[in-house]
Amino acid sequence: MRIKNLLILLLILYPSVSFSQSIYQVGTSQEAIEPDQSLISLHLGGYGAPKDGRFTLHWVKIGAVPEIIAISGLNDKLFIVSKEGDLLSMDPSDNSGIWRKVGKAQNIRSIAGSDNSLYGISDNRELLKARVTGRVKWEKIGTVDPSVTAIAAFRNKLYVVNGNGATWSADLWPKRIEWIKEESISNSVVNIVSLTSNNKKIFALTSDDVIYQCEPGSTDSRWIKTAYKNGQTIKEDMIQLAVFSDRLFGVSKENILYRGEHRSEGNLSARAMAIKSDETTIVLVNADVCGLNDTFTGLIKHEIFLQYNLPAEAIFINSSHTHFAPVTQNWLTWQEPNQRPDSAYLYSTVKKGIVNAIENAIKAMVPAQLSFGRGATDIGYNRSLKDHQELYDNAVDVLKSDYTAENRESYLFLTACHPVFSTAGVQHYTISANYPGVARKLVEERTGTSNSLFLQGTGGDINPKDNGEFITGEKLSNEVIAVLGRPMTKINGPITCYLDTINLPVKPWTKEEIAAYRAQNIDKVGDVYAEKNVKWCDLMSKYSRDGIMPKSMPVYVNTINIGNWKLVGFSRETTTGYGLGVKGFWPDKLVSVAGYTNDVSSYLPTHMHIEAGTYEGKDSFFWYGMPSIFPNNVDEIILNKVKLLAR
Repeated sequence: MRIKNLLILLLILYPSVSFSQSIYQVGTSQEAIEPDQSLISLHLGGYGAPKDGRFTLHWVKIGAVPEIIAISGLNDKLFIVSKEGDLLSMDPSDNSGIWRKVGKAQNIRSIAGSDNSLYGISDNRELLKARVTGRVKWEKIGTVDPSVTAIAAFRNKLYVVNGNGATWSADLWPKRIEWIKEESISNSVVNIVSLTSNNKKIFALTSDDVIYQCEPGSTDSRWIKTAYKNGQTIKEDMIQLAVFSDRLFGVSKENILYRGEHRSEGNLSARAMAIKSDETTIVLVNADVCGLNDTFTGLIKHEIFLQYNLPAEAIFINSSHTHFAPVTQNWLTWQEPNQRPDSAYLYSTVKKGIVNAIENAIKAMVPAQLSFGRGATDIGYNRSLKDHQELYDNAVDVLKSDYTAENRESYLFLTACHPVFSTAGVQHYTISANYPGVARKLVEERTGTSNSLFLQGTGGDINPKDNGEFITGEKLSNEVIAVLGRPMTKINGPITCYLDTINLPVKPWTKEEIAAYRAQNIDKVGDVYAEKNVKWCDLMSKYSRDGIMPKSMPVYVNTINIGNWKLVGFSRETTTGYGLGVKGFWPDKLVSVAGYTNDVSSYLPTHMHIEAGTYEGKDSFFWYGMPSIFPNNVDEIILNKVKLLAR
């Protein structure tokens, strides 16, 4: 006992000295990657349906307002034009709900606030301005087109729109307002009844309860749908929008004031586990996103390399693949909100969260003993190869970190199953880590640990048996805890890491094939599958025309050896055959296999999926915007390479 205590003391004082390969330096960390409320409304990734999209915005009731004509936010107050022609103001932060008269607003039908001033459009097409720092008095500063329906202030400019979708802008600073037809917005939206801005984007409400956003002046600025009355999370009929303190507010037909919020379970996170032996450190990361591409994960790896000199192969970035997190990839053949992730969310929230989790895990490293255990679960089934239900890897792998001097533990667990349910009701429109988040929470509550890490396995063709994240998460957490309660195998030995690239050849379609396929789908308006196919054809035509058609599609294999435990991570949505195949190479060793690692740019099917023409083997490549499907022997090529490399 004295020798053990002495070794622990020496490891604490001299952590770089390795007295036993069975003692590692281990640190864990987690960072929330919930979207900031100022992002107003984001689109959830993972599904091409419903066609109208799945947006995060929902309305929280604040209270009644007088009957209004217009509303705007300015400084620390909301202002409304009442039907009686009064200008009223309220500070939403004081919770009094009292609207105070601050002036008259006769015949004003739309208002916008900027730099201590309100701007208004009158019924007789006058553009008016009033300072709100003292007694409110309107002065005429110009005119607008008679068709104009709404006004907003955005980045030192005024923007106005009419019901036919025309937009004009004018600089705020000249004494004489000169309206210019806005050419930076490449499309138009009709029947706009209200306009507002948070100086990041302009938001427009239409008469049929759809909210659009755009960023004038940006590259390829367009009106993009950002919320609508979906009958689940949004049931209210809104007539006016305003931004106050970077939050969206709305007034309904019933004259009720609402505040917009992301509907969320609040459990999206990026989690990291750093493990060091001798001079080698690796970091295992999981993020609650549907997927990340290699360019994005490459940015993270480069930043960590510059800071800690860790090579790319030492940083294993796994996506949980929840279908209930905001879009983090460019889905170029999907509906427009899927095509571009919100850059502020992607870089200021997700990237920052992952980097912080990695850095904090490295800083938190202390001596720990690692142990491995394996259980089994029945949460999933092979959704694709229905006649081969044996092709489901039901293993639940658990890595336990026992912090030798601190009387605490942390856990990493891995299993293979799509986080895709629930798909009905309000949950379909709710931000959620899905069953991995439920399982983590239950494991932590029942074991008293403060941090656990989930890794997604080779679940590309595996769906949950149960329609609900809570049932699946409960089942998985029960098995993780059961494994922890049984004897586990001690991990002992050095750390090595590798990152290999296997390039699969691309066989592009001919121009004639693309044209024929496009013709088959072009007239099927409203069919999301046909519309996807048309977009794919247009994308491939562009690649061909611009001479940028990819010649190969890479599959990355990230291998981490920690003593007698081997963790292999495949890129793309890896199907079951790869996990079972890799484990078959080393039947007498502790081998865990993950998919969704470092890059999720298509499915990774086997020959069985391709030959059967399943979604994973064929149609998914159109959804992902890939130039072709993989060759029939893709699994033979990849698995033979893994076996040959013997990492």
